[in-house]
Amino acid sequence: MKASKKLIASALCVSMLASLGGCAMFDRDDEAVLAVADDYASAIVRCKARDIEALMVNGDDIKRDLETALSGYSMDSSDDYYDEVDAIADSLSYEIYEDTVESSKKNAEASVSVTYTLVDYNAIFLQVTEDGGNEDDFIAALKASDAPMQQISQTMDLVYEDGEWLVEDKNGKNLFAIYAFYDEAMDFEFVMPLSTYVDEIEWYYSDDGVYVNYDEIELDIIPTNEGTQIPFEFTYEYYRDGELIYTSGVCTDQGYWIEAYYGPNYDPNCETLRSGCLVSGEYRCVIYDLAGNVLADSTCTVESEDIELSTDLIDYTEWYFSYNDVYTNEDTIELDIIPRSSAQNITWTFTYEYYRDGELIFTSDVCTDSGYWIEAYYGPNYDPAAELSADGDLVAGEYRCVIYDLDGNVLADSTCTVEED
Repeated sequence: MKASKKLIASALCVSMLASLGGCAMFDRDDEAVLAVADDYASAIVRCKARDIEALMVNGDDIKRDLETALSGYSMDSSDDYYDEVDAIADSLSYEIYEDTVESSKKNAEASVSVTYTLVDYNAIFLQVTEDGGNEDDFIAALKASDAPMQQISQTMDLVYEDGEWLVEDKNGKNLFAIYAFYDEAMDFEFVMPLSTYVDEIEWYYSDDGVYVNYDEIELDIIPTNEGTQIPFEFTYEYYRDGELIYTSGVCTDQGYWIEAYYGPNYDPNCETLRSGCLVSGEYRCVIYDLAGNVLADSTCTVESEDIELSTDLIDYTEWYFSYNDVYTNEDTIELDIIPRSSAQNITWTFTYEYYRDGELIFTSDVCTDSGYWIEAYYGPNYDPAAELSADGDLVAGEYRCVIYDLDGNVLADSTCTVEED
């Protein structure tokens, strides 16, 4: 009897285990889940919006966003845009990892891992633009058999509703991660290499590439007619006698002259003579686009003499905008030195004083100027202590200006009259 009881108990245990195992086995629905997952991933790579929506538990919620994405986001999208996104979409493929599937009808949930593969369009875009390519080159690179690829790995979640499995993707987060290229491609812009817009180059204000007693030089790119409408972004370098002396920051220019300057106003370490002129030498300028391609490369000659400022360099002086050296109701006066033509290219370095009715009222800092007028101003914009009338004009009086070189020698000495109505 005891042996019989043991056999019955053993049989009961086997029966219970079979029953429990059968419940778990019947609860899983892996094949159905994998079938839906395959249909859904296939619809994604085929860009079939209706099929995608039909297989989602929240398909209606993202319907508008999905259809907008697949139509290109904008009615203004170009033919090139559609060719680009079509090429990217054609590269889409997927792999579902069957050994990762988990499913439970009882809990009404399932999941499986999936990886989507597509061309690495951002990397391709960067390479094509660096190579100076255009839209056609980009599309050809997207379709190339050796195009670089990228992968997007996701967990696909499913829910069991009304006797069928549907994909659950809140707000379409996973879906739009795959379709991000439809949005990003809107920003793909190809600009012709700047070198195609260069017509000629010129050393501005030079005599056939020679500067005599100049404090500044300038290599200009003269763009083509079409190039005048294109913003040029560039950097440039200056060399003197083969040695690099200056590297610019990023510059932006547009119009009929694309200008690359050199002188003390641009390079604080610029070497000049006492007169302010650049030291003599062969100056080479190389202009680059932001990809490092050379847009211009040219050399000029600078010939400078260390000219001592003196009255011999002055043609005449003039009280600018006065009437026979008389100013009426003015808040600023200005004595100008007009240099001789041979001295108009040099930099004048000087100080000056203003007197009113014989009394010193202003002493300037060290000034530099060049060109057709060497200017010595007086007024409230230059002297905060300038005495003004109730109307804001300089008070009446005899104003004398004395201009000195840096050794204290007088270069100009003249007097004007200021009147008030």
